[in-house]
Amino acid sequence: MKFKILVLFISVFTLSTSISLAQEKSNFTTKLENRITNSVEIGIDGMACQEGCADKIASNLKERDGVISADISFDNKNGLIVFDPTLISIEEVKTIITGTKVKDYKYTINSITTQDN
Repeated sequence: MKFKILVLFISVFTLSTSISLAQEKSNFTTKLENRITNSVEIGIDGMACQEGCADKIASNLKERDGVISADISFDNKNGLIVFDPTLISIEEVKTIITGTKVKDYKYTINSITTQDN
């Protein structure tokens, strides 16, 4: 009898936890879907390679709250950055790019093009 009660308790606990987590995930997804974002293509000079320069710039951008994605290409000498303008400004994005330190390389921005979302 005690075993049946224990199994029933574990089942109810597991079910209620699953429902609670599913509701939290649903709310989180909704918040992301309603987020206002800006997309910009930024021309970047001074990169020497993908693995060091471009990937480090992308990593630094992604660490910042408000940056949704940062795809930096050494081959194309640019980056496509998607960000939430309520959390980070384009000026801050530019500062992160030009402030990235890899060896003695200096990165400069040669163009900024706004992309349609």
